[in-house]
Amino acid sequence: MNLDQVVAGLHSVGPSWEKKASAADEVGHIDAENANDIKAMGAARLLQPTDFGGAQSSIEDHMRAVAVAGEYCMATSWCLSVWSAHGWMLSHMPTEGRQEIWEDPTTLVSASIVPKVTFRENGGDVVVSGRFGFASGCDHAPWLSVGGLLPGDQPSPVICALPADDVIIDHKSWDVIGLRGTGSKDLVIAEEVVVPRHRVLRVAESASRKSPGQVHYGGPLYTCPWRTTAILVLAAPVIGAAKAAVRRFQERLDDHFLVALANTQRNDPAAGYRLAESTAEIHAAELLLYDAAARLDQLGGADEVDLLINASIVRDCGWAVRALAEAVDRLYEASGANVMRADEPMQRLWRDVNAARSHAILTWDHAANIYGKALLNNA
Repeated sequence: MNLDQVVAGLHSVGPSWEKKASAADEVGHIDAENANDIKAMGAARLLQPTDFGGAQSSIEDHMRAVAVAGEYCMATSWCLSVWSAHGWMLSHMPTEGRQEIWEDPTTLVSASIVPKVTFRENGGDVVVSGRFGFASGCDHAPWLSVGGLLPGDQPSPVICALPADDVIIDHKSWDVIGLRGTGSKDLVIAEEVVVPRHRVLRVAESASRKSPGQVHYGGPLYTCPWRTTAILVLAAPVIGAAKAAVRRFQERLDDHFLVALANTQRNDPAAGYRLAESTAEIHAAELLLYDAAARLDQLGGADEVDLLINASIVRDCGWAVRALAEAVDRLYEASGANVMRADEPMQRLWRDVNAARSHAILTWDHAANIYGKALLNNA
């Protein structure tokens, strides 16, 4: 598959996703058919190695595909983004691990990778247990990865892949107001499980381009800066959702009666002003994010990572996500009291976009801090 084929596939199934978005929000996970659609068209395999049925494409291609999915269902788009990104991470694993996980090339991988739990090592294998939060799309993933720390003078982060049968999904743990349909539930490993070394990704190796997968494949895709890649790929769903909010605002113009104007909103000049500003903001943010993705792809092919360029990608990601959220806020503010109804798509889009905006690695405070430090240290 390639980007054009995936985009065509997304536009084909997208209307059905849009119809099911409210139900996903209600039950707390996307429909299984959405996941099957993604598997069938190969949308989650743009970042997967070619020798395991993937496209081995680029971060920019990933971003563009995920953004299209977001125009129809942000929750499905978010799941697509993390499934694809976690596949990118697992591409760094030893060959035996990649072969085991991708025995079926369409396999989806969900993960909770923030290293808050301490694991222990046993002769190269890793013994894991604990509770791990925010595993988006876990209901539909045969493989689940969890992140933790190995003890030492400087604790070392690792990501361990387990068959879903070794993990309990806490279905009651995901009771939230935004991104409800992502099903980002807690993963629980109540009793210790030994993860063999070939299914252990040592993050420090990946950060220094020395992981088994990076040595095997080389660049540029799998040698993109590790943390920056994890940050940028999560911004793409917000592009699509912001465009969906514009579309929904326009759809409601003739039915939204303004008492103060004694007319429908289509005849209110302020509505046009809001659309003009929001669409310009969305367009600017989209261009900036795709440019950031192109710069990230270039860094993957560079002999050394330019730290200031790397930080500028994080900066532009945070700025763009904030701009997208503000564009949606502007439209939501003018959508009237009826927009609060549970069956109204606009309120769900507003909640989902602002939930993404508050993600720890997507906030403007985080992005500005990263760039400010890099800029001043470079002076």
